[in-house]
Amino acid sequence: MALSLLAFLMALHGYREYCARRTLPQIHHADFEAEVMHVGSTYIARRPSCNGSEQTIVCFPGFLEDMRYFQDLYHDSDAELILVNNANYHFPFAAPGNAINPIHLNWAENPFSVGSIEHDAFYLGLILQRLATGQNIIVHGHSRGGAVILDTGRQYPELAHSSHRSVAAILEAPVLPQARTAGNASSPLQHRLYCYLMPIAFARWRHISTDRILKMPMMAPTTPRKTELCRSLFSVSKDYQTCVRQVQSIVRWQHHTPVDVFRHFPKITVVIGEKDGTLDRESMKISAESGRTNSTGVSILETTGTNHLISLEQPEILRALVQ
Repeated sequence: MALSLLAFLMALHGYREYCARRTLPQIHHADFEAEVMHVGSTYIARRPSCNGSEQTIVCFPGFLEDMRYFQDLYHDSDAELILVNNANYHFPFAAPGNAINPIHLNWAENPFSVGSIEHDAFYLGLILQRLATGQNIIVHGHSRGGAVILDTGRQYPELAHSSHRSVAAILEAPVLPQARTAGNASSPLQHRLYCYLMPIAFARWRHISTDRILKMPMMAPTTPRKTELCRSLFSVSKDYQTCVRQVQSIVRWQHHTPVDVFRHFPKITVVIGEKDGTLDRESMKISAESGRTNSTGVSILETTGTNHLISLEQPEILRALVQ
C-alpha cells in the first residue's frame, strides 16, 4: 500500500513538473498595427499618436491576460498607445508560426526574476523613460498590472515627478499592498496547494469551452468581447511555471509592500468593481483608502454592475478617465 501511494505521488509530481515546464505553442492572436519591440522576454507594441495628440497611454495587463485586453478600449483614441505584455507571454498580434521580427532593445539587464512584479516594473519604468513621447502620460494597469505600476513608481520615483510632463496612473481592479485575493487563496496552505496544482489544472483548461468559462465567478456580467478574451486565459503564457511564479509574487508583494507605495505618483485613480470575483474587494478598498491618507493624489472610483474585468464590462468608465 505504501509503495503504491509513493509511486502515485511520484507519478503525480512528475506530471506536474512536465505541465509546468513544457513550452506551450501560441493559440490565439489578433490584428493590431503597431511598432513591435522586444526586451528580455517582454514584448511591447507602440502605436503612434494622431491628430496632434500629446497624450501617451501605457497599458499593462493582469495575470493570464495579454495586450489584447486594452485593444478595443483605446481603439479610437488619438493618443500614442504603448501596450506592454507580461514577461514570457506570447505576443498576441501575430498569427501562430508567423515571424514577428521585433526591434530588439539593448537595455540594462533586468535584475529581477521573470514572473515577479518587480521584473515587469523594471521594464515598465524604462518604457516610460525611453519610449513614451507625450507630455501627458497615463499609465493604466489592470489587476496584477496595478501592482506593476505601483512598483514602477517605487523603483523609479523620479518618473512621476517630472517638471516637463505629467504622469497619472489608473489602477483598475488592482492588486494592492496589504490587500488579498478573493476567498482563502492567500492563506498559506491554500496558496501552496493552489500553486502546486496550478500547472495540472491549467493544462486541462488550455482549450476550455465557452460554457465552462461562463460558469466562472468573474464572468458576470458577460459581454461577447469578455467571453472571447477569457477563453484564452490558460493559453497566453509560454509555460505554466511562469504563472506559478506570478501568483507567488502577487501574494508576496501584497504581504510585504507598505501602503506608502502610493505616494510615488502625484495622481492615482483606483477603479473598483462592484462584485470582484478574483480579488477581495473590501481589502482592496481599505488599501486604497490608506493610500489616500498618505497621498492626496489618490482617488477611489467605485463602480456598479461590474466585476473584475471592468474595461470589458463597462469600457466607457475607463475611457472617461483619459479624456
